[in-house]
Amino acid sequence: MLDVFEGPSKANNQLQDMHFNYVLIDGSKRAEAERWLYELVDTPDYRNLFDGTEWASIRDVAPLLVSTDRGHPLLEKLSLEGKTLEWGYAIASDESLDAVADHLCRFIKVRHPLGYSVMLRFADPTVARVLLASSGDGGVPEYWSPFTAVKLPDALWDGWHLEVRPDSLPEVGVGWNAEGSASFRLGEHTLRGLTDTDRRTTLVKLMQHLETYFPSRAAPNVRQAVIKDLRTIMEQALANGYESLQALLHWCTVYGYQGELSLWEAAASGIYDLFHRWPGTAAEAQAREAAMIAMSSAGTQVQGEPIHG
Repeated sequence: MLDVFEGPSKANNQLQDMHFNYVLIDGSKRAEAERWLYELVDTPDYRNLFDGTEWASIRDVAPLLVSTDRGHPLLEKLSLEGKTLEWGYAIASDESLDAVADHLCRFIKVRHPLGYSVMLRFADPTVARVLLASSGDGGVPEYWSPFTAVKLPDALWDGWHLEVRPDSLPEVGVGWNAEGSASFRLGEHTLRGLTDTDRRTTLVKLMQHLETYFPSRAAPNVRQAVIKDLRTIMEQALANGYESLQALLHWCTVYGYQGELSLWEAAASGIYDLFHRWPGTAAEAQAREAAMIAMSSAGTQVQGEPIHG
C-alpha cells in the first residue's frame, strides 16, 4: 500500500522541465477560487466540475480544471504557494479540456466497499497520489486514463511528487462496470490509503506549527528526523486519547521545547505522565498543561505564542 507519509522520489527530476497544460484546483482549500482565478487571468479557460451536476449548489467549493498555456500565471502561483497550501496539482494531457473534465467528473461520487456512495476529494494532491499509485499499492489505474504526467505538491516534505503514466493500463478496471456508467467502487487498499491522507493532513499542520514557532527544530537538514519524531508523537497521542487537533498541537509544542519523545521522562516527568494518562473529556486541557510545563522547564523564549486554547 502507498505510504502517503513518504517524501518525493529524487528519481523524477526529468519531469522538471515538462509543460503541464492543466491545473486542477481544490476549491475546498482555495477560498473563492473562481474569483481568484479571474484576478489572475482576464478570460480563464476552465471548467467548474460541479456545474451541471447534483452538486451545483456547492459550486463555490468545487474542483476547477484550468487550461494552462506556457507562462500561464496559475503555473507560477502553483509553484510559489501551492506547495505549502496544497490547493491543487498540475496535469499533462493530450486530451481536450472537456475530455479531461468529463473524466474527472466520473470520480466525484464513488462507492464505498460497503456499498454506499461517498464524494471523492480527487483534487486534493495527497488523495490523487493514492489514486495514481500502482494497483498493487491501492491505486486506481483508471484515474490515469487521459493523463501523461502529474505534478503534485507535498507540504510535509517541501517538495514535489512527479508521476509518469504507466506503460500499460487496463481498459476497464475492476471498479467499473462494463459500460462505465456506474460509480467507481473503491477497493479496501484504496480506502486504507485514503484514510491515511487525513492523518497526513494533521501531520502537515503539526509541522507548520513547528516551523512557525520553533524554526530551528524544523531546519531543512533535520526535516526527515523531525517528521519521523512528529509522526511518532502524533500516533502515540491519538492512541492515548488525544484526538483533537488542538490537543495534538499542544503536544507538538512540547516537542518544540523538549525534543523527541524518548527524552520527555528524564526532562520533565510530569509531561511524560500526562502524555500516558488517559485524558477522557479533558484532552485539550491536559495537553495544554503539558505544553505549559514544557515551556516553563525549557526556560527558553520562542517567537510568538505557541500555546493557544
